[in-house]
Amino acid sequence: MMKKLLKQNKGFSLVELLVAILIMAVIAATAIMLFGGVLNSSKTRADAETAENIKRAILTYMNLTNDTDLSCLDVDKENPDDLIQKLSCIIKIDEKNGVTFTKPSNAAFEGDLSTVDAEKIDGTDIPGEYGPFLDGSKDMKPQAPDKVGWKINVDVKTQVVTVEAVKGGTEEEEEKPGVTIKTD
Repeated sequence: MMKKLLKQNKGFSLVELLVAILIMAVIAATAIMLFGGVLNSSKTRADAETAENIKRAILTYMNLTNDTDLSCLDVDKENPDDLIQKLSCIIKIDEKNGVTFTKPSNAAFEGDLSTVDAEKIDGTDIPGEYGPFLDGSKDMKPQAPDKVGWKINVDVKTQVVTVEAVKGGTEEEEEKPGVTIKTD
């Protein structure tokens, strides 16, 4: 009688266990691949939203101060982070003392920004205190893994601003981040 009970309570064979493990591995690999795609697409969407925020900040600054050529900001054209950091500060335009930047206490960037000489202010720029136009506590760098920085184009005449994340890579295929201000 005992032998009968033992024969009826068979376990899984080694082959059955291997098949079950293989099926679970295929399901896990598929889930990981799908999650990776969702993660990358969410980073790309986050970059598009950050680019739109930078664009709006530039346009708002230009409209409030009438500084359409961004001369009061004395932008480093090789470094778009310079423009982003300045737009994250309180900007004081004074015809006598020049332009000063007051960094917010919760700023995510290090160092202080230098003042801009009064000679950069032309007769059309409106003196006053403005900003901040961007949240300085947030990291404004592109999040997508293949992006290295921002390419910002400002057309002074039409007041059209474009901001896009630029792709990194080898020297030949790499776009350079920067700020272009078209004045004609």
